[in-house]
Amino acid sequence: MQPQPSSSTLGLKPAQWVRVLAVISAYLVAVFSGARLELSATLLSAAAIAALGIALYALVVGRISAPVVRRGARAAASLRQYRRLAALIVAIVYLTLTTGSFIANENALRACLALPICAIDGATANRSMAQLGMGHRVLAALAGLGVLWLVARTWQLRDEQPVRRAAITALILMGVQIVVGMIQVALASDGSAMYLAATRGAHLAVGVAAWASLVVQVALVLHFPQAATARPAAPAEAIVKPPSKLKDYISLTKPGVITLLILTTIASMYITPAGAPPLTLVFWTFVGGWLMASGAHAVNCWADEDIDINMGRTSRRPIPSGRIPAWHALVLGIALGLLAFAILTIFVNLTAALLSLGGYLYYVLIYTRWLKRTTPSNIVIGGGAGAFPPLVGWAAATGGLTWGSLLLFAIIFYWTPPHFWALALIREKDYARAKVPMLPVVAGSAETQRQIVLYTIMMIALSVLPATLGMFGLIYLALAAVFGGLFLRYALLLWRDGTVPAAWGLYKYSLLYLALLWVAMVFDRMILG
Repeated sequence: MQPQPSSSTLGLKPAQWVRVLAVISAYLVAVFSGARLELSATLLSAAAIAALGIALYALVVGRISAPVVRRGARAAASLRQYRRLAALIVAIVYLTLTTGSFIANENALRACLALPICAIDGATANRSMAQLGMGHRVLAALAGLGVLWLVARTWQLRDEQPVRRAAITALILMGVQIVVGMIQVALASDGSAMYLAATRGAHLAVGVAAWASLVVQVALVLHFPQAATARPAAPAEAIVKPPSKLKDYISLTKPGVITLLILTTIASMYITPAGAPPLTLVFWTFVGGWLMASGAHAVNCWADEDIDINMGRTSRRPIPSGRIPAWHALVLGIALGLLAFAILTIFVNLTAALLSLGGYLYYVLIYTRWLKRTTPSNIVIGGGAGAFPPLVGWAAATGGLTWGSLLLFAIIFYWTPPHFWALALIREKDYARAKVPMLPVVAGSAETQRQIVLYTIMMIALSVLPATLGMFGLIYLALAAVFGGLFLRYALLLWRDGTVPAAWGLYKYSLLYLALLWVAMVFDRMILG
């Protein structure tokens, strides 16, 4: 007896689903077009693109006859992840096409003529259109990065040549679409109406073609493996549950470290001469700052793979343990950095965005790739990367920098060496095995302890300076003196005893110290004004 073909939900075949969804789409277009005439063209475009996708999906699924392929558990898991990623990218590209259609139909392109960031003026109408145009560009960038990631992931799939070809086709078309879009903006700036109409049509056509390629790819990847059978499952007692992939990817961003960075960023926004900032500005600064720091840490994990694998403290991280490929961290880090820059530019200001990007590049290129591997002064000079957050917060609230913001930078700059050298003393053998020239490895523990005391004294002197120069009042001065005195006490105990518990005590208190110092700044400003 021949097996009966599986029926779709509600007993409808794919071709019947196409007709049903086409009727529903037409009805919705009619309803919304009657209510909002200005949206009719956009809705028609969106419905037409959706109908094309549905038809292609049904066509591809109806023609698939895949052989039985036996896959292991790891390959099957990779395939499931790829399916979800592909479906997400299709949705992002569709949103990109929809927003682009609205911009074209409303002739809103002229509100966003600058590249790559829109020049947003104070006019309400132009501002809203410019923000829409910038959102369209952000979506296009995310879509391009997503398709690039899809192409890279296809090489992990077995016997999926059609899927790979569809992904590569989509990537090429996305690249062409971005180039055509840039040409379109340039023509709009020059007022070339004739050529602008041609490029507008080409831009949308290439985008639809890219989206269609992705739809075909999704149809293939969702239905091609259905005939495959996985290997028999192992006995329950032999199965070891792998760590959560989500937790692994989150750990690449080092959220524990970011918390302190964000605290100094947001607190700095409340101590500027401009007064308390709007909550919306604080929110977007928080989001952009968090994403930028997350991206920098992810790239750091990629760059330090050879170091982390030789250190007990880091050998169990996702990359050295083999749970996540190193290039995933690189792609994730770059994507988060680009997204953060776009958010800070659009919703905060360009100065804050550039400063945040500067901290990102300082950490990744200057510290991670150069200083960390070449000089015992790595953490001294490299400490500048962690001192950027107050500058970002200050610029977010005021639009620029002053001597006060630079003083905050200096405090963290001199705080970093004693903080990190305390940890280096604890992990000295690990750094030696990884051939990282940290100060304890090169100069010994005694010299490191002496340097910690000297940098602590300079840090305390800088920490009380804002009060003496009039930035804060007696409340901050008293608290800074108390907190700094405790820091010096821990540093002197480490110099005297030289034990691991003493180093741990200084390291843990240094984290608390920085948080308390910035809280004291905000508290003083709230009480004394």
